[in-house]
Amino acid sequence: MTENRRLQRMRDLGVRLHELRLVSTSAQQSYATLALNFLFREHQLERPSGVPLEVTLQKLASGLAQKYDLPVRPDPDKIIDYFCRQYQVH
Repeated sequence: MTENRRLQRMRDLGVRLHELRLVSTSAQQSYATLALNFLFREHQLERPSGVPLEVTLQKLASGLAQKYDLPVRPDPDKIIDYFCRQYQVH
């Protein structure tokens, strides 16, 4: 998946989380940022700062795998797909 496609999927996820009233919008944050902040906070993981989206998503996948003892590789595309399915993002 390209960086633009990943970003669009994260925006879509942020919009869905807002529709579900799991996050509230702020003039200073994008929907993609809201989604990432929500996912890291929801799973009690520390979000890295100053790194590209791909690295952030890899850290999220690695953190989830370690926290829940899952035998998975940190794949940014799979983690986006997983959360989009979980929150029914189309």
